Amino acid sequence: MNSKHLLVASLAGGLISIVLVNTPYVSLVNLLICAGFWMGPVIAVWIYRRLNGRVTGREAIFTGVLSGVWHGLFGMVLSPLGMAGAGGLLQEIQPFMSISDWTQLESTLTGFGGLLFNLLGAGFDIVFGLLGGLIGGTLFKTRRAVA
Repeated sequence: MNSKHLLVASLAGGLISIVLVNTPYVSLVNLLICAGFWMGPVIAVWIYRRLNGRVTGREAIFTGVLSGVWHGLFGMVLSPLGMAGAGGLLQEIQPFMSISDWTQLESTLTGFGGLLFNLLGAGFDIVFGLLGGLIGGTLFKTRRAVA
């Protein structure tokens, strides 16, 4: 396993996931099949294979999980800015809420509740990274030559 290629591929997969999940209109696809969460890790496995020349099932899973970890970290960093995680959720639903409901929800999701929400989201990202790694490993795994 080439650690440099693993780092580059998983970082790219995490960035792709965070963009897909948080881009307006594109994120609507996530309501149906959570595509943004597992497509980034699938692309990360593809990138790893392109850089490394081959990929095993184990490497694909590890690349996908690490991509999910990056996505979770990026989400936690962007959450206080209102661009992902609990902060992004608050930005999206604010226009649809009354003032009293909004202040109650905001107080819940800005302190410990927001941290808990983001940690659970990071766990969700890792699980979907595993799923994306499995899919990517199935699609891009290096085949053995038949003798």
